[in-house]
Amino acid sequence: METVEEYLAAQPAVNREALERVRRIILKTLPESTDAYSYAIIGFRFQEKFVIYISGWKDHLSFHGFSVSLGNEMVAKYPEFLKLKGRTLHFQPKPEIPESLVKELVLARVCELNL
Repeated sequence: METVEEYLAAQPAVNREALERVRRIILKTLPESTDAYSYAIIGFRFQEKFVIYISGWKDHLSFHGFSVSLGNEMVAKYPEFLKLKGRTLHFQPKPEIPESLVKELVLARVCELNL
């Protein structure tokens, strides 16, 4: 795989739909950002830095790139949607993760990076 589209096409339908939705939300939240296939997952670059990554797995979807403290904060706030493993936030394709939560994650990550 070399592109975001190839990565998404290789996902099971339920994961693909959820990842495409999250991708649209991220790109809408950071209109100046671009996405790219990076580290074998999807990364979002904003002001020349990768801010957040998303990926699909057999039993969950993930947000990558968070500090442990920010991850803990988000899991404490949204335990019904997020679980933390290391620096990775796990979520499920169903029920849909709220758009407001995705926006909050992205903007919190931007703040964490001082962008």
